[in-house]
Amino acid sequence: MQTTLNPMDGSMDPQPVHALKAAWRNALTAAVGAASLGAAVAASGAKFVEARAVDDEHIMVHWLDGEIEYQDDGKHPSAFMGHESMGDDRVVRYDPPLDTNAALKPQTFSVVSDDDPGFESGVAPIAAFRRAKVNGTPAVWPEPPHTLEHTVFLKLPRKLQPGNTYTVRFDPALNSDRSTATFDFDLTTNVSEAIHVNIVGYHPDHTDRKAADLYMWLGDGGARDYSAYEGNTVWLYNLDTEEQHEVGRVAFGRERSKQDYGGWDYTASDVWFCDFSGFEGTGRFRLVVDGVGCSPTFEFRPDVYREPFAKSVIGFYYMRIGEPKDARNPPPRQPRFVPGVDPPAFKVIRTTMGPKHPDWKTLGHDPWDNKDWSAYVEPGEPTNPDAYGGHSDALDWDRRAEHVQIVWDLCLPFLLSHGALDDDDLGIPESGNGVPDLLDEARNEADFWLRLRDGKGNYSFGVNNPTKDHQRAYQAAAAPWMAWANAANAAVLADCFRLSGHTDLMAEYRDAALEAYTRAADRDLDYAHNVGNNKARGRDLKALAAASLYNVTGERRFEDDFADTTSVTGPKAEIDKKGEYSQYWAAAAYLLCAKHGWQPIHHAELLANVNAAVIHEAVAKNLVGPREWPSRRSSDTAYGWFQAVTANQALLIAHAAADVDGDLRSEMLDALYLEADWGLGRNPLNMVLMTGLGSRHVTDIYTSGRNDGVPGVHPGHTPYMNAEPWGEGFMADPKGWYGGRGYPAWEHWPHGEALWRARYCYSNNEFTPQQTMGGKTALLGYLYALSKQAE
Repeated sequence: MQTTLNPMDGSMDPQPVHALKAAWRNALTAAVGAASLGAAVAASGAKFVEARAVDDEHIMVHWLDGEIEYQDDGKHPSAFMGHESMGDDRVVRYDPPLDTNAALKPQTFSVVSDDDPGFESGVAPIAAFRRAKVNGTPAVWPEPPHTLEHTVFLKLPRKLQPGNTYTVRFDPALNSDRSTATFDFDLTTNVSEAIHVNIVGYHPDHTDRKAADLYMWLGDGGARDYSAYEGNTVWLYNLDTEEQHEVGRVAFGRERSKQDYGGWDYTASDVWFCDFSGFEGTGRFRLVVDGVGCSPTFEFRPDVYREPFAKSVIGFYYMRIGEPKDARNPPPRQPRFVPGVDPPAFKVIRTTMGPKHPDWKTLGHDPWDNKDWSAYVEPGEPTNPDAYGGHSDALDWDRRAEHVQIVWDLCLPFLLSHGALDDDDLGIPESGNGVPDLLDEARNEADFWLRLRDGKGNYSFGVNNPTKDHQRAYQAAAAPWMAWANAANAAVLADCFRLSGHTDLMAEYRDAALEAYTRAADRDLDYAHNVGNNKARGRDLKALAAASLYNVTGERRFEDDFADTTSVTGPKAEIDKKGEYSQYWAAAAYLLCAKHGWQPIHHAELLANVNAAVIHEAVAKNLVGPREWPSRRSSDTAYGWFQAVTANQALLIAHAAADVDGDLRSEMLDALYLEADWGLGRNPLNMVLMTGLGSRHVTDIYTSGRNDGVPGVHPGHTPYMNAEPWGEGFMADPKGWYGGRGYPAWEHWPHGEALWRARYCYSNNEFTPQQTMGGKTALLGYLYALSKQAE
């Protein structure tokens, strides 16, 4: 029986948190409406979704006990907004639900085939395993109803034979809405969840490592053992020509590890490799493993990374604040929070409050979420009419100093590729204006900070979340550290515009950088503040500004300033030290200066040390994964608490700008592709870890675009994928609330599946521009640029 739950209308203000925010928040400021049970709609039972083979010894069958239907017509009072954007979510139940006890009894099932004599009379599995996962909740505080999806794995007493058709019969005790399910065991069409590939695609010839993995976690059946499949043929099937290309053999890869990236157990299984590195054709393909099945379709083409790069840039656009509703489809989040424009009475008031104020920590776990800074308003209640733009912090509205790294990350692949990323047609509002879209997106952030002044020429730390009536927000106090941040932002952009040939823009940002550099006046050099996933001191910002200004102006004083502030004092000096400082982008600017001869180098020993230190850091922090971990990820494990973080800056810089020998340089490129592959589908979820990209991608995460008249959420966003609790309840405790309602217990699951379709669980699937998006855009942009440089 299908029934519906219709939550009553309500409002909420969950104020999401993230890595740079508090670890948890005790309560929401307003409750959400309760749910009421709707009338029966139709007799059914658990909704059958599909049946197919995992391999020739296992069948998987998928059911839904229910699902959430989200209002997305743009008509709810909170439509077009951020985390407040709630619709009239509808909980659909398929009653009675799957009988989970019956699902674990092999005799509940029978497999029959008219083609295969071994199954002609019907064969019962020898074992049945199960897994279940929460697949949604409505916005009902504090305890919403939830829906489940189930996957049952049937272990067979004999092998399925390729080319035959099989039918699984279900005993009525199962409560399935279908009594049978039929599938073809055709190796070229049976998509097996045991095969893990980059489902967007591969560059035909840039890398010696075209990676694919073989493993499967069978719920309470544990890890599938594929040792008997070692040596099985791996081949590519061309969908356009129907040709088959033998490309390798199944080989044992890595043992299961509980110390993969970030210290997590991503696969809960040993991993076998099915790499196909020698193939260099183009077209649409599926990877086929004898005895198993095939992968989803992917492409071989030189510009295969353009779409992921473009989607990531568009994701930044959908984090902007201040864009008009009719700018794009889907529309950006509203209101615009432009003082005096939208909302008409909205204003940003300057205060004395900020991260350096002694009362800062008294404002709550995350002071930026405290909406009332009225006690710290400057005399006369001065406002800043220019405090608009920039990128939101997660799904909140505040813009904070931690974001400045995204300017550097967006500019990094442009600089490393010597300006090759000149695309001006990615689909943001500025497309077609003659400026590379990547730089337009970086400008949006940098310009916001340049406008955030205190009326005395100083630079502010940010703007807090607006009041609930959307009438005001408060601007943080200024500090010399922010002058250094603005100098760094503007100098990096000036360097990019020097490369792109936009001399007027180069001069504009050069002058802005010089003004901020002078305003900083060597103050706050040892003050450290959160930036991205790490911290940055004033001297780190000065080093970046100085190195970039040297490239732009050629003034020797800036090279000397870089030499005085760099952390590189020897060939193995640490350029990025977790919790203390990071100077990757400054090192890149200096190395690129030397590589391309932009300006003369007067510190030869320093240059040699920077070159050696970048290589040492890339090897130590970015090559350990490809060499040792089952995931083969190359991101810096120091920043792997959120598994979707991509931290490959050292590797990008070393590959592009350092003097690296051929074999090591090739290994570095392989490692960059391996990291990109993971986020593009070669992971336990078999999906792209970004909204709106590829044939399979994450959906219904805690992001914007929920109720804006366009189905789904905004594209281009990469969720945290955090499982650890930040508090209690369905918004703050993924492992306890969602994992506790699934099966088996969460501690047995692969951590790589730590993602729930839960639009309201900020602790699991929210994101920030500086943590989960900036580094990924840098990586994808660089890989795309390599194909442009090869044209």
